[in-house]
Amino acid sequence: MFVCPKTRSPLEGWYSNEADTLYPQLDGVPVLVPDPHRFLLRHGLWDPTRWVAGAERRPLGVDAPDAVTPFFSPAEVPVRGVLEQWFDGLGHQDPDRITATWGNSMAPPGVAVDVGCGVGNVSRLMAEAGREVIALDLSPESVLLARALLTGAQDQALVRTHRLGAETMRLPFGPLTSPLHFAIADAAHPPLPKRSVAWAHLGFLLDVLPPDQLVAVLVATVGLLTTGGILTVTTAYDADGPSQPLEPRPEPEIREVFRELGLKVLQEADDVPHVRREYDRSYRIRLTHCLALQRP
Repeated sequence: MFVCPKTRSPLEGWYSNEADTLYPQLDGVPVLVPDPHRFLLRHGLWDPTRWVAGAERRPLGVDAPDAVTPFFSPAEVPVRGVLEQWFDGLGHQDPDRITATWGNSMAPPGVAVDVGCGVGNVSRLMAEAGREVIALDLSPESVLLARALLTGAQDQALVRTHRLGAETMRLPFGPLTSPLHFAIADAAHPPLPKRSVAWAHLGFLLDVLPPDQLVAVLVATVGLLTTGGILTVTTAYDADGPSQPLEPRPEPEIREVFRELGLKVLQEADDVPHVRREYDRSYRIRLTHCLALQRP
């Protein structure tokens, strides 16, 4: 399954003979980056009950009114029916579901890889469709949490409240039965053999990479695809520049890379709303751009 990220040679007990490197594990998840020991010097085990700064997250009740944010019970929310219909419609247009539908229907049978998996939203949709899934991310926190959520080891998550506390939320899905594999990995050096996956997904990862790394990640990810394999991409609108209206991503430079790699655009969707619960009483919405491309 996994190979050495530096030489692409097979691993024997997480050891690469060619690279003379023994790849460690972090809480049972392999650390498959080019320099794993230096990487681990900068990262430790992640405690989900604490903030990044080390302050403990204390769950606070959110049902009582306060002087800062008036609280309405669900029955008292104005025009509740209209809001429910609106959010329900946005949820059905979620970019994760759109790209997952494209990938599951267009990609040939085979393994799916979620590059930059985060907490595993698309990995879950891949697995629910019956595919064997590989979830990769450079963040140990994300990979460990994705594994806990998707394997059923953790069935609830903490949602930030408007008073800087945390509210426990039970997840709306159970453990998955499809084969799942997790690794801490660099997207520019994926620890997988070339031409080994039928479907690869890049979700919002391209938005946070500098141009030089962006091209390297695209080349490495496309190199994983078999003939006829599908690459799905989700990017947010580019709001960095002063131009109005906002320009959608991928920008022309990224499209040029797609063309140079020989990818064919099969599906494209613009203005797809990405809705996420940000606090216990608020949602964050951003418009996104979705693409499905095929390797000939």
